[in-house]
Amino acid sequence: MKRICLVVILIVGCVFLSACDSLFSEHDNTLPPAPLTKIVPKINVAEVWSTRVGDGANKYYLRMQPTVSKNLIYTASYNGNICATDINTGRIVWKTNVKTHLTSGVSVNAGRLFVATEQGRVIALSLTDKQQLWSTQVGSTVLAAPRAYNGIVLAKSIDGSLTGLSEINGRLLWRFSQTVPPLILHASSQPQFANNLVVAGFANGVAAAINAWNGKVIWIRRVAQPRGVSSIENMIDIDVNPIIVFNTVYVATYQGYLMALNLKTGNKLWQHKISSYAGMAADSTRVYISDAKSHIWVFDRSSGASLWRQTELQGRNVTGPAVLGNYVIVADGYGYLHWLSKSSGTIVARNNLHDRGVLTPPIVVGNMVFVYSRDGQLTAFCKR
Repeated sequence: MKRICLVVILIVGCVFLSACDSLFSEHDNTLPPAPLTKIVPKINVAEVWSTRVGDGANKYYLRMQPTVSKNLIYTASYNGNICATDINTGRIVWKTNVKTHLTSGVSVNAGRLFVATEQGRVIALSLTDKQQLWSTQVGSTVLAAPRAYNGIVLAKSIDGSLTGLSEINGRLLWRFSQTVPPLILHASSQPQFANNLVVAGFANGVAAAINAWNGKVIWIRRVAQPRGVSSIENMIDIDVNPIIVFNTVYVATYQGYLMALNLKTGNKLWQHKISSYAGMAADSTRVYISDAKSHIWVFDRSSGASLWRQTELQGRNVTGPAVLGNYVIVADGYGYLHWLSKSSGTIVARNNLHDRGVLTPPIVVGNMVFVYSRDGQLTAFCKR
């Protein structure tokens, strides 16, 4: 089985370095993969369909997260393919190629589709005729999917800049920048909207809330401090998408903390020492997060109390979690989908993805779960 490696970017000269085996410290997910223990399935999960939609991330560490809108799931591939697939049948409805290397996932809003390129451009396509509406340079490579809402498109590039663009024509509205450490992970968190606020996390361990209309800073909060001796030990990237539930923001860093912040003020409500780059999810009462060792944690959303931790998937490069009813779902880098009990963390079901490693969290729509492998296979599962 192929090992999926997170990579690091040396900002000086934009040199990409492999992070397998020797580059990271003991605090990250380079541990040997735990062998899977045999389980007796407690629930019935069936594969509904599986379709090849492109080449996915190719050989690179790119979290090209799909998105769902109006019964279609949209995917992007490094080779420039953009594909719309029917979520019920797996039939490819349309496919186009933008003839450039894509490094981000996809977002959809108001009849438009947005992706970002290796060269730092944001591209908008019409969902009506699949034609390019505009293309705007925002800085260096963009790894997280652009986020569009209410006339504004957000794009965060690895040079530390967050750019607000007009959704209509791609015109620059504002730009906010943070300093970038010399060494960062080859991943990036997606900015999140909360009405007229934008919440974003950066590679220097800082989270910020910004006025979506004019780029004015509302608050800035340092979530983690560099405390090591080497550049690697000082990596504190916020590569997990911030989550906003009611008036609370949840932010997590690599080699740092999971922190709950007041949305309006940025004041800290609680924190827990954790290292994560894979992802997290939340519901009305709990926060779910995969750490750098591939342990899955659950915390009480209000108090921050730890409710359980699942360690049986250690070293298996698990994705961020998704939540469906009473279950927490993660995929791993070795070709498996794991279903955990939300109440206890016990693994209650497992699906074989046929040696297809996964980098992006599963997507839940109704009682269906969609998994996009790094080699471009899109698979739908259904809990019976």
